[in-house]
Amino acid sequence: MELIYGQYGILTVILSLLASVVAVIAFYAAFLVNAKEKMSSSDALTGLPNRHRLGKHFEETFAGYKEGYLMIIDFDRFKAINDTLGHDIGDLFIRQAARRLTETTGAGQEVFRFGGDEFLIVAEGGRADAEALAAALLSSLKRPFQLLDSEFIMTASIGISLLPQHGTDRISLLKAADIAMYASKSAGRNRYTVYDEETRLAINRRHELEGGLRKAMQLNELSIHYQPKWDAAAGRLTGLEALLRWNHGKLGPVSPTEFIPISEENGMIVAITRWMMNEVCLQNRAWQAEGLPKVSVSVNMSIRVFESGMLGTMVREALAESGMDPSDLELEITESIAMRDIEGTIRQLEEVKALGVRVSMDDFGTGYSSLGNLDRIPIDTLKIDQLFIQQSEVPSKQAIISTIIAMARHLQLDVVAEGVETEEQIRFLQSRGCRVMQGYFYGKPMHAGALREWMLAV
Repeated sequence: MELIYGQYGILTVILSLLASVVAVIAFYAAFLVNAKEKMSSSDALTGLPNRHRLGKHFEETFAGYKEGYLMIIDFDRFKAINDTLGHDIGDLFIRQAARRLTETTGAGQEVFRFGGDEFLIVAEGGRADAEALAAALLSSLKRPFQLLDSEFIMTASIGISLLPQHGTDRISLLKAADIAMYASKSAGRNRYTVYDEETRLAINRRHELEGGLRKAMQLNELSIHYQPKWDAAAGRLTGLEALLRWNHGKLGPVSPTEFIPISEENGMIVAITRWMMNEVCLQNRAWQAEGLPKVSVSVNMSIRVFESGMLGTMVREALAESGMDPSDLELEITESIAMRDIEGTIRQLEEVKALGVRVSMDDFGTGYSSLGNLDRIPIDTLKIDQLFIQQSEVPSKQAIISTIIAMARHLQLDVVAEGVETEEQIRFLQSRGCRVMQGYFYGKPMHAGALREWMLAV
């Protein structure tokens, strides 16, 4: 009997141990499941809930709101930090940015990291609440970020969509907020935009233009028009400015003020400028072969061309293919290009100047140049911006124009006045010593065929 009881006691102990082991295993299994779920729902770098957690938040919380908003925050120059300082410093910035966002938001305003430098906020409330938060975020994010031993200024573009005006499901609201964020970037960045139908149409047009621009050269939609530069003292043609035009197959003529910034953002401007320079040199050489006036033709440069380091190559290729005299090609730069990377700009300009190509500074007086550096930049000509010419009856503008002309004379530079449209403007400019002018008074931009007829007639 004692043996039987002893056997039952051992069995009880064994069963108890087995039950304990199963309980421990179950506990750790549940722990691991919870830990895995938490890891899959949290961003490893910032600890914020991630894209995966956003779906659950919509189902469990956001779907119950009568009014709500979704906000996408995208930093404007984050790529520059990664490219110049490395990804470790980029990660440091993201952690600091996440901290700023959580410090600025309050109860019920959930912050998510969507990936890269993109964050998302979802909250209950109406348009006024969303705009108040967006303004507070922009103010907070503009404060300098401390990255190692340096301070960095960063701005953000924000897009906002509203529940229920712009949708009731996650996909619709995300799409609307993304379109609004893209509109903020297009409008100059460091701002917020609330989605509306006009915004959607504008962004759709931009996307269509961006896609069409990649095919424009192959479809022969791009063309070059030429505007005369006239020597008013000698009464003769002294130069031409080449101007890019685009006739979109579906949308029709597109303004350069609309498509050139797009081409600069997506990098297409480098290939377009290369094509344009070749075409201009070939056309000018063809006119000269016909016995038409031998004049220089100027081509506008983009900062992207200088950043590519391709300027010298482009110029040499265009001159070699056309056989044109280098002095008959002029490159137009702006003050902002010259000052972006002044040493790099000077180096590339000196390279093309050594070939015999001329350089002019366009829109002088409206940019950001330092007069202390003007004599260092290897240019031949200053072009007075048309904004001054259009207001040349105003004494203050007359003083500015006179100063630019006098400064150019002391620096032994030529001067061209842009936007000349009236005889009064011509008389004033001549009285101040400016003889070369460009504007509608002398001729509008014309395609090559029309300009040929114009040159034969003058």
